[in-house]
Amino acid sequence: MFKRSYLFLYLILAISTSACAMPTGMTQAGSITAPSIDEASGLAVSRINDQILWLHNDSGDTARIFAIDTQGNPLATVNITGVKNIDWEDIASFVYQGESYLLIADVGDNQAKRSQYQLHLIKEPDLSQLNGQKTLSVKPSWSMTFTYPDGAHDCESVAVDLAKQKILLLTKRDKLPILFELPLIAPSGQNASNNSSVEMVNKQAKRLGEIAPLPTAMLDYASIYTWIGFAGKPTAMDISADGLSAVVLTYTHAFYFTQPQPSDWLSLFATQPQQIMLPSIKQAEAVGFSQDGRSIFITSERLPAPLYKMDLNSAGTLQ
Repeated sequence: MFKRSYLFLYLILAISTSACAMPTGMTQAGSITAPSIDEASGLAVSRINDQILWLHNDSGDTARIFAIDTQGNPLATVNITGVKNIDWEDIASFVYQGESYLLIADVGDNQAKRSQYQLHLIKEPDLSQLNGQKTLSVKPSWSMTFTYPDGAHDCESVAVDLAKQKILLLTKRDKLPILFELPLIAPSGQNASNNSSVEMVNKQAKRLGEIAPLPTAMLDYASIYTWIGFAGKPTAMDISADGLSAVVLTYTHAFYFTQPQPSDWLSLFATQPQQIMLPSIKQAEAVGFSQDGRSIFITSERLPAPLYKMDLNSAGTLQ
């Protein structure tokens, strides 16, 4: 009896210790310590400057996003006027009609009680034009209110497929994650760069289907996230700029899916991903591809939040 107990405790300790090791190809680029960014729940790499990252907090904050450098140092705060942060859960960056945009996803719904959800699209601020300003305000170029065809869903993973002009949403709390899509279109067919007024688009998301459970490793069975039922649940997602790769984040792993040529995402998510075991991290909820798609950045809620960079091309990095 005692031998079995000691063996179990030894295995838990060994697994926990191994989880703290840094995977090959991963480095800690920096650390987020700014008190204003205490619940980073979404991350996107700037399409204007590869050394700038955009972040936002979870629910409870005002409607604002933050620019930091790749070491985690704060650069600017951008207030989004005319909208609220009900439960912001992800952010994506992309170039559309020759302009760099950020999509902010107000899609969280822990209790599955919301009747509708919002996406806000803003032109990415060019920080080189700020002339020393640290705070600015912008309004959305357009916003999208949407519903799901089968009722409420909690979602923390949103990404933009520019090649197909689609917005992908991957649910979190369903028994199997469900993939939905929305069209990426400017309102009324007008050019999105015309920001003279904010328009609202109303859409219903299209259900693509359930995806296979994300693989779990032994670590998951020693993790608190297993005991509360969240092992393998998607907490963030991004698509590379070329539309060939996707990364899905959970509390203990990142999963990297890639393909030689574009296909439908449901088929890609049915393939076996390459697994990246995360080092010790409090609550991983933010991931984004670099501009060239060769690496990803990962960070978490709670301060100080380590900012990790993972080289996807390093031999032996992916498990």
